[in-house]
Parts: sequence; C-alpha cells; structure tokens
Amino acid sequence: MYEGDYVHKFAHISDAHLGAFRHPVLRDLAFQAFSTALDECIKRGVDFIIVSGDLFDSNIPDMAILNAAVKKIKEAKDNEIEFYVVCGSHDFSHTQNSIIDILESAGLFYKVDKGKFIDGRLRLKFHVDEKTGVKLCGISGRKSGIEKEYFEILDRESLEKEDGFKVFVFHGGITEYKPEFLAEIESIPISNLPKGFDYYATGHIHENLIDRMPGYGYITYAGPLFGGDYRDLERNAKGQERGFYLVSFSDEVENVEFVKISACDYALIEYDADGKNALKIQRDLLELVEKTDVHGRLVLFKVKGEMSGGKTSDIDLPRIRKLLEEKGALYVLMNYHMLASKEYAGIKVGGGDVREIESKLFKENIGTVKVVDPKLKGELGIRLSVKLLNTLKQEKKEDETKSDYAARIVGDALNTLQLKEGIE
Repeated sequence: MYEGDYVHKFAHISDAHLGAFRHPVLRDLAFQAFSTALDECIKRGVDFIIVSGDLFDSNIPDMAILNAAVKKIKEAKDNEIEFYVVCGSHDFSHTQNSIIDILESAGLFYKVDKGKFIDGRLRLKFHVDEKTGVKLCGISGRKSGIEKEYFEILDRESLEKEDGFKVFVFHGGITEYKPEFLAEIESIPISNLPKGFDYYATGHIHENLIDRMPGYGYITYAGPLFGGDYRDLERNAKGQERGFYLVSFSDEVENVEFVKISACDYALIEYDADGKNALKIQRDLLELVEKTDVHGRLVLFKVKGEMSGGKTSDIDLPRIRKLLEEKGALYVLMNYHMLASKEYAGIKVGGGDVREIESKLFKENIGTVKVVDPKLKGELGIRLSVKLLNTLKQEKKEDETKSDYAARIVGDALNTLQLKEGIE
C-alpha cells in the first residue's frame, strides 16, 4: 500500500465550537485556537484533517466567524490538505442544510457519514482518500444524542470485512469513557462500534483521551481546541490541556502525538463564602484581586456558598470587575450563580454555571408536567428542555432582518424537537 518507509500523517480535530461565545474577546480566542491548529497542520505537512463534529457552535453560524473560518480552511486546502468531517450535535440540522453541508457543496469538506438503509440496517459507505488510500466512514452527531439509534442498527459486519487502513469518525459519548461530570449525557457502549478499525476519531466529550481496546484500534477524543462554555474555560484554568491529535501511519498507526494549543493564559480566582457576612466577603475578595497576577490573562472569578449575613447585592461585584480590568485582565468572566444569602438559600438551585443550574431546575420540575410522549419525560426530557431553551435564547445577528431571525429561531426550535431523521 505504501512505498518505502514513507510515513503519512493526519490530524484529528474536534469541538472547535466557533461562534459559541458572544463577547468579542472570547470569540476571537476560540478562532485563534482553531487558526493556530491549522497552522500547525500546514507546518507539519499533514495529508488530511479529520473534524469529528461541532466545528461551529450552530448549524448557521455568524457570518463573520464563518468568513474567517472559510479563509483559514481554504489556506489549508491550498496546501493540499483534505478535510473529512461529520456534524456534531451543535452544527447538525435536520430541518435545513447545515453550514457543514454548504461547505461540502463548495468543495471544502467531505462528509464521511454517507450510507443507506438496507433491510432495516444502516450500511455506511467508505470514502477513500486519494493521496494515502485511507478508508473513512462515520456517523454524524444529532440533537439529544439520538445518533444512538443509528449505532444500534449499524451494519457492523460489512464494515469489519473491509480490508486496508480504516478510520471511523463519529460524534458522541462512549459509555466506557464517559467522565463523571457528564454522567447525564447519552452514550453508546463500545460494543456498538465496528471492530477492526485502525483509528476511531470521535468528539463531543470535552477532554482529550486516548486508549486501545482488544479488537479495536486507537480510540480518541481530541477535546475542544479552546472550549464552548464557562465550565470548559474553568477546566482550562485548572490545567486541562487543549489541542488535537497528530497521527503518523504507514500500513498501521506508527505514532499518536497530542499537539497542545493554548490561546491564552488564565487566572482562576475562587472564593468560598460559606458562613461569612457580606462585609468580610467584600474585604476578602478585594485582597484576592490585589494579590493575583491577572495582566494579559483571561480571568475566571468564581464565588459560591451561603452567606451568614447580608444580601448578595451588598457585594460590589462591578467594582471587583473594574479593578481586575484596570490591572490589565484580558477579559473577566464572573460566576456567582452558586452564591446565596441565608434568607434565600431555601429556593436556590446550585450549579457550576448557568447551564448546570437550568438543567437542575428542569430536573426538579419536569415531573410536574403531564405529557404523553415518553421521550419528553425523565432524563431525555430534561436534555431536550435545556436544548430548546438554549435555542430560544439565541440573539439576533447583525446581518439578520427580524423576519429572518424569527424564521431561524423557529427552524432551530423545530430541529431541536425533531426526534427522527434520515441519513444521506
């Protein structure tokens, strides 16, 4: 299959979530991480790049973000680097073409999730990379984790019988590798994956992981290049490495290297307000700000706990933010959702960020709503409720008319509520 000792290379990138952040600083940092990753791919001479879902945070991203991303992808294409992709749960759409479909039509991508149903089974079609002979196929992620249904009816035998160097690409959780903090997400057992592939490029889990299991090749989660929410950024600040995998291979995988990408430096300021009154909390926080080096850093400021006296409004958080900015912070993210005064503690729902709090609120209240469809109950109902809320919270884009904005929100909401879809 290969001549001499020449070793080919490909990159495995996932979960860039371009457009996830509204603030320009965070938005630009996310793109900077993506741009740096592609620069590394060009520099290292990769033959192709695999994107295992959620390149964009929306199926119709902001036009400025899209324009910048297309220019960077075109730069890599001009260096003879091919792109093989699947959609993730964020950039997939059932009701309309996703931007991923449009970029494929423009020749920038090739989606490897092609297949058809035969006798109730899903038979995927291999795509062969012209330069290396690698055979790729995969399954795109869907809303609410319903790609699980496709794995359950997947014709694994036909995939396992195929010879050659094979890569399976998908976007979803694997039960055996699901971290505790994501225990609530849908996942598939590893037994649902076809055996005998040399590399399994997956996404959706926001941390990097690599393993080998008997009968399978390398199973990898590349994790995000930067992050998609506050929880990701907090993990970054605590030392979670971000980047992508660089895979060297001939007729088998020779080496897998994790290439680190760091978009910025971080400063994490955490404070436990349990049992302290507002005056002491304010004084302690000002001292923390004074002694922390925040210049040129992305600052994550987190306060939690039940105050012994005073109200949360007695703490001058705007002043603290201003002081951090005056000290040269790149940007300040304030998280005080888990802070409560004693008189309001009884109705407080704790959580690490807004998304976690919303999920807990839905969990507490979903049983009070009478519904017939079992898919709107329990954990699936909670996940669907959170996704629908996030869809409805989307802001109007600068280049959108009111009617276009309304049509997009309605379309996205229908897409979120859709529980069945086909495959190309």
